Amino acid sequence: MAGILLESGLVLVPLGLAALYIIVTSNKLLTAFILVGSVVGASVMRLRYHYSSGARIDIIVRSSTESGKSTAGGASRSKKSQPRKSIKDKSTSAEDSDTGEFDEIVRDAREHCDADDEVVERSGALLSDVVTPESTRYDAELYGSMFNFDHRCFYVNGQPIWIAAADFDYWRIPVMSSEPASKSGDGKASNSSVCSLWRRMLLQYKAAGFTTVRIRFHWGFHSSAKGKYDFSGSRNVNDLLALCEEVGILVIACIGPYIGDDVQGGGYPFWLVQRDHIRLRHLWSSGLKIWDDRFAAAQGEWYDQIIPMLVGHEVVTKNTRGHGCIALVQLENHLASRTMSGLPLALHDETRLLARMARERIIRVPLATNNLCWPTDFTSLASQMWAPVEKKLRGYKLIKEPYSADVSGFYASDIDSSPADIDTVARVTKGDNTPMAALELSGAASADGSQKNAGNQIESALSQGLSVFAVPNFFKLADWGNLASPVQTAAASYPAAATVEDGSFSDVSRASRIALHIARAFELQTASSDAVDSRPWISHTKRPAVRGVKIGALPKDAVRVRRQWEHNQAAAGSTTDESDTDHVTLVTYVDGRSLNTDAGKELGFMFSLTDKPVSSKSSSFALTGTLGMRKRGIFVSNIFVGGGGTSDDDRLLLVAASKEIYTRVSLDHGASEVWVCAEESVQAGQLFFHGECRVSGHAEAEIVDIDHAKGQKFSFVVPKPGTGVFQVTYKNKASVHVVLVSKQALDTLSVKYASYDSKTHGRPKSGALLAAAWGADGIVFDPASERVELPLCMATAGKHIVVLAQTRPQAMPELLEFVDDNNHAELFGRCPFIWQYSLAPAKHDDTGSTTEGVVGDSRPASFAVQKFERRITNWDSLPWKLLPTLSDLETMDQINVMSWQRDLGTFAYQATDVGFNASHVLYRCQVRLKPQHIKSRQILLQLNVRHRCTMWINGTNMSGHETFRVSDPRSGLASSVFKALRQPGASSGPDRWGGTATYDVTKSIMLSEADAEEGALNEVVVLVESFGAGTQADGLNDAHTPRGLIAAYWHGFNLIGEDHDDSEIHDPAHDSRLAQLKTRWEICGVDAAQLPQPFNSSGLPDEAAQTGWMLAVEKPLVKNEWSTHINVDVDAGVQWLRWQISDLDAGRLLRDEPIYLHIVGRATVFTWLNGLLLGKHRASAGESFVLLRGGSLAKSRLSPPQTSASDEVMLMVYGWADDADISTTSEVTSAVGSQRMISVELSLEANNHTTKHLHL
Repeated sequence: MAGILLESGLVLVPLGLAALYIIVTSNKLLTAFILVGSVVGASVMRLRYHYSSGARIDIIVRSSTESGKSTAGGASRSKKSQPRKSIKDKSTSAEDSDTGEFDEIVRDAREHCDADDEVVERSGALLSDVVTPESTRYDAELYGSMFNFDHRCFYVNGQPIWIAAADFDYWRIPVMSSEPASKSGDGKASNSSVCSLWRRMLLQYKAAGFTTVRIRFHWGFHSSAKGKYDFSGSRNVNDLLALCEEVGILVIACIGPYIGDDVQGGGYPFWLVQRDHIRLRHLWSSGLKIWDDRFAAAQGEWYDQIIPMLVGHEVVTKNTRGHGCIALVQLENHLASRTMSGLPLALHDETRLLARMARERIIRVPLATNNLCWPTDFTSLASQMWAPVEKKLRGYKLIKEPYSADVSGFYASDIDSSPADIDTVARVTKGDNTPMAALELSGAASADGSQKNAGNQIESALSQGLSVFAVPNFFKLADWGNLASPVQTAAASYPAAATVEDGSFSDVSRASRIALHIARAFELQTASSDAVDSRPWISHTKRPAVRGVKIGALPKDAVRVRRQWEHNQAAAGSTTDESDTDHVTLVTYVDGRSLNTDAGKELGFMFSLTDKPVSSKSSSFALTGTLGMRKRGIFVSNIFVGGGGTSDDDRLLLVAASKEIYTRVSLDHGASEVWVCAEESVQAGQLFFHGECRVSGHAEAEIVDIDHAKGQKFSFVVPKPGTGVFQVTYKNKASVHVVLVSKQALDTLSVKYASYDSKTHGRPKSGALLAAAWGADGIVFDPASERVELPLCMATAGKHIVVLAQTRPQAMPELLEFVDDNNHAELFGRCPFIWQYSLAPAKHDDTGSTTEGVVGDSRPASFAVQKFERRITNWDSLPWKLLPTLSDLETMDQINVMSWQRDLGTFAYQATDVGFNASHVLYRCQVRLKPQHIKSRQILLQLNVRHRCTMWINGTNMSGHETFRVSDPRSGLASSVFKALRQPGASSGPDRWGGTATYDVTKSIMLSEADAEEGALNEVVVLVESFGAGTQADGLNDAHTPRGLIAAYWHGFNLIGEDHDDSEIHDPAHDSRLAQLKTRWEICGVDAAQLPQPFNSSGLPDEAAQTGWMLAVEKPLVKNEWSTHINVDVDAGVQWLRWQISDLDAGRLLRDEPIYLHIVGRATVFTWLNGLLLGKHRASAGESFVLLRGGSLAKSRLSPPQTSASDEVMLMVYGWADDADISTTSEVTSAVGSQRMISVELSLEANNHTTKHLHL
């Protein structure tokens, strides 16, 4: 800060003197010069601060524990902290406590918002001088043999690999409270159910084709209070990473601290967000950053906790499971490098400090950042103009050298429409030898609101040479509790999940999986590749090889051809012969969406050929094929089959193919393979092999010559229509079996992939895979048990489950039975590598009678809904706390731990200052009124809230209002600021103090008799729902934006007269102000820091109450089906419902069958299952579906085993009077009198929205 002031003085003082001279002389030329100089000087100052903020390498935090002093709440106080003055309570005597009636609220405020709890001192050299890219660079010389990279891809043990990742947010998986560790001794037993669930999900990721998961470690999920961290149970990071190693999947560890704008506070803990004096992400204001040592120290506290959990799991280390799993450690996330105008925004010292802290804590793998946006930061005019300016400024030593991590990643909302270029990326990131990394390939919503196809994004990324990419939200995980941010609540700019929460696949998911399967099948041959035009072609090859591909009907940019690079030579130091045909594998990526025709249109593929010796004339040949339903295709050329002792001349060579090969399975130790292709009606094409091959089975072959190919022979293979198998053999040695399958089979295709650690998990040398299967969604291969596992929900299961493998795999006996019967061989014949299973038939009980089988039963699931109860929240029973007002304070500095905001002449206390950071917070005002207090015909109450309020006065619902505006943080700072000036309540970014709504409460106010001793008591209750804390995204300083009741102001009465002589002349303005101070407000909520699960609360203190429940029988709308409606009395306040769901068929394994709670109605409805907050329905939502059972997360939501055979569902319901849909003249009048009702319809439904059969 001192540096800023000094630079400001050096520039502004001369400018001020010059301005004085202008005033005297009125020199217009000098005026223009000074204006230009002011702009240039301010820009240079800001740029210098951007590249070097003056931060030091050592940050020391000193607390009062060193001096033996501490506060009651556990927060420490420094010797330098200022003494607090007491609250002066005029209503108490001098003998009372200093804080008087407000002692509890003040104590809570001090515990949560202690501004003086730490004093930070700095020492050492400047970060910008000490921390350089070279000082934190990955040590490739030491660890390169295990893990390395170049501009093409990464290498594990010398073999190229795609870092194809999907986000795995472990904290989004709702898990019931596990048994305390103390009961299980070492705590491992209590984690078994969590690990089982994680394992199940990770196997799904791997079977879909992902090599990697990106795990964002949520600081707030692990830390509910300052200095308190929890890494047990569902937070056990060590167990999670160990599971990744066992499953054989890599990890990108995103350690933040900021992890994204889809979670409250960006992932920061609530206790840090509540400290207004700490500048999160160093943001002083939106778009302006000033270094904050206190925030830097808090980051160090988080790194001290999380990094030791990671160190033993890095891919460059070895443990009992082989190599570790962490390939990259991502620092921060979305740390925007510059604004939309191109000017720098983030401070380079931010990344410098995080990189240094990571290296000091023994992180050895490459460090990555995700701070750039494609294409804005690469190809925009602003970025291109800034590059030479930055270079000149560095040359004049006006700015420091920029800092870059080992891998500079970027996030892209649509890389399909705006292709990436490796040279452009290298120029901006200064990473000439690092691969292109899209660490968030989001595929966000387009301008018209439609969703981008994740499958198209993945195929485009592969075709453009992105060997590192991560897809967020590919697998839908739960936004349970209060995890979601206001941006995610709006959900307008986020892509739909490819795999929904109940585990079923969408069309996007199926297309994405197909693209990943093809890429992984030829990973060793194509991961390390260049565009064919980017480097010279080789002079000759040992055997004919394709060197180029053209498709006449498509534009040039719709066909991208990539050629494998000699990865062995670079990664392993070998001297590979350039002429070896192994190193000329080509992959052709075709995008046919521009054709605007049906997917079955036939295209002509023209292949150019090179052979030995070099021909003086070019050789070429043509194949035909279609693109299938995706209107895209991935086609390979120059692929060998055969290995081991087979010589190059004896191996089978696929020269070219116009038929997609979706996966390949190794047989006979690599001597032969099985390829999976689509039948001709799904995707038509041909295969072109070198030499005279023998073809048998479901295909026809022709031996052909090619002009100028020096007498070489080729086998032209055309599959027959329909499903089947054919075999291609070369020289009676190497062979390939091609299995033609239906679209339904491709939609459910799962593959058993070898581990990334090929030295400890056998991976075929050719790169072929271990096994494949189809027939049901969610098939996985468990590497530990070596068996095929299926989801228990078999809605997508076909007649058979088919597995391709060298040996017959084990299967779940309770679900599958092996078929060894000629009657079941009609699909593919009796091939020795095809294993067929049928669904388990009905089981028999001990008496011999048939009972319903596990999956063979076609009956709908049968449940019992029991113990339907309801209760109503009693306002008087809640733990209210009195709020202090201005009259209770001598000055604003007397309690400097509180955040106050003046609005409309009074002060209101925002909820987060005392830890009320759950969804709801309650406010109550009690005022006694006599007729003589009334000064107007109307009594008005003005409220300003964030985000949605409901108000009751004397038991009458006055409706409410919502102050919320959807704003996309990706729209940029300028757009966010402009929108904030027009409308309050932004979901992200600046939020102005407007948004006050006025309520006419005249008819609801009660007055006493004029001569009564005291006025009639009027009670106002305001229930405020917050949609979550701001996220501090992309330079937007919104995490500290107040939540709850911001201001409340009465109009129409005056309470001052009873304190003065009636003859006294009063100042009306002064009297009005003091009148507000006599209307005392109370607050009530939940301190999330005191909960075992901070995100699992509605904010109402009585949500766990076990008293006050009464049986309530609701009439079903449909006989024999559980679908009912409830009438919500809007004037009764908050109502609660609960019931139990139990299985009627004890022998059926129905726990994984999806069951949704379908909610329709103009009311707010929160849903719990077994004490876990799962869903939020709001009046504006129309209808909502809450997954209660089943799907990929089934085991996380069940009642604890062996404790209860049923699951308990609980609802919290309330509404607005304006939404009442049952009038007093309806047929229910006789039953409910004049009550105003909202009808809410509830039903239990399956995934396809078909009501399940239930019994009341």
